[in-house]
Amino acid sequence: MMPSATPPQIDVLVAGPVLAPAIGAVLVLALDALWPRRRTPALLVGVLALLLGPGAAISLRLRVATEGTLGTVCLPGDPALHVSAPERADIGHCLLHVGPSDALLQALAAAAGLAVLAVLGGPMASRLVAGAPHSAHAERGTQASVPVVEARGRPRPSLETTGRPFEAPSSHLRDRGGGGADLGVETALLLATVTGATTVAVAVDLGTWLVGLELATLPVVALAVLRGNPRDSGAVPLIMTSISSFGIAVVGAGLWVSATGSIRLGGGAAWAASQEEQTRAVLTLGLVLLLAALAFKLSLVPFHAWAPATYPRAGASVTMLLASVSAIAALGALIAVMEGAAGVLPELAPVVGVLAVTSMLVGAVLALRASDPLRLIAWSAVTQGGWVVAPLAAGDTDAAIGYLAVYIVAVTTVLAVVADLSPRGGRTLLQDRGLARRRPVHATLLGMGLLTLAGLPPGVAGLLAKFVALRPLADAGLWWIALPAVVAAALGFVVYLRWLALVLLPEDVPREPETVTRTGTVVAVVAGLVLLTATVLPVLLLGAGTR
Repeated sequence: MMPSATPPQIDVLVAGPVLAPAIGAVLVLALDALWPRRRTPALLVGVLALLLGPGAAISLRLRVATEGTLGTVCLPGDPALHVSAPERADIGHCLLHVGPSDALLQALAAAAGLAVLAVLGGPMASRLVAGAPHSAHAERGTQASVPVVEARGRPRPSLETTGRPFEAPSSHLRDRGGGGADLGVETALLLATVTGATTVAVAVDLGTWLVGLELATLPVVALAVLRGNPRDSGAVPLIMTSISSFGIAVVGAGLWVSATGSIRLGGGAAWAASQEEQTRAVLTLGLVLLLAALAFKLSLVPFHAWAPATYPRAGASVTMLLASVSAIAALGALIAVMEGAAGVLPELAPVVGVLAVTSMLVGAVLALRASDPLRLIAWSAVTQGGWVVAPLAAGDTDAAIGYLAVYIVAVTTVLAVVADLSPRGGRTLLQDRGLARRRPVHATLLGMGLLTLAGLPPGVAGLLAKFVALRPLADAGLWWIALPAVVAAALGFVVYLRWLALVLLPEDVPREPETVTRTGTVVAVVAGLVLLTATVLPVLLLGAGTR
């Protein structure tokens, strides 16, 4: 008789950042099935799950500082997890490893998910923040706080009657549902995305890595359909990108297993395979394919076309999700690949460098032509993605994570303001002219986010992030990456200052102040305060990269 398999060993506390949003998603779906017209319970469960996630991740980071890397979901004796080089005996057969940078990525994913949920909740979340009771009509999804654009049989309001140009409702009528028909489902989809991001950040085997990566992507497609333009939500390029990148990743994973004989992404497996010429060639090809698959996720040139096609159509809330949680998942996956590829890093470094340089330059140049905020953010995501991966060419993962952390907080600040000012979408940059006089708080927060993205004072956190990203490149002598990055940074000044100049200029046409919600303002204020705190304490976001 064959011996019985050893049951998995699971440390619930170590798995907390993954379990919290996963269990929350199941509970939200159950509540939505039992009480389909009650949105408040689902929203509260989502908030609680996303609050537990950062708390668990922060506690893990403190534990890791004293105990070292932690492991969970361990399968002792499983031959599929065999590696040729010795690892720590206590976590050598664990599927999830949590180190300091991994815990930071998990905390970022949950915190970014909470910001997206606040924007998704809209007016209902505002009532919960205010503690005000809401009526049964509001519970069923009536959006009384959002003015109706056009009543049947009545002419559209004009500039003469309203004092501001008419905003066409065709873009994103459902963005910021605030109790929309599918708020429970949308919350579950968001929690599933966060679950995928927190999983892939700590995965060390290809099976968990692939599942986590797609779990962080596919729910966003559904959200794009639910929240975007009813006629063209931008979901088609997103789903095609997801399918293509997954197929490429599966082929790359197969080549990895063929070369190493293991499903682990640990450095030991790749190191042994890199010592022989034949297996090294197979391993390198597999890693290049895995890198290409992740370049789709990070919208790096030439795999970037989906971003400017999806962001403007999907709405501000989905854009925030793509620019934050999905980007965290992609970087976590990329770091796992790069750390596992230590033995063939010289072959991969030029590929990473070319992706970084082309993305930084192409994104910055094309952002100059953008006429609406979401399209500008899309091209900004391309150039900022280049900045994120640039330090990886020198093998510095701390710098990449630190830069991503600053970028996510800054872009969340900007998108929270955009979503708050234009809940129905269709906003252009010209409509932000004179915003400093109409909405000074929102203008200040928007300016803080834009200056951080540009790396200009008082957005000092952005300047430090660029310095942290360039330092390992200079130390490694990779000037062919560092110098174009400086050029891209100069182009970024023009991109972001052009938007900020419109905010500060006087109005060319008198406009009434935009209607805003409490939650959107709170999200922007909190993100802005984090940026200010990171200016004083850079280690808050930049972490080990500041050493």
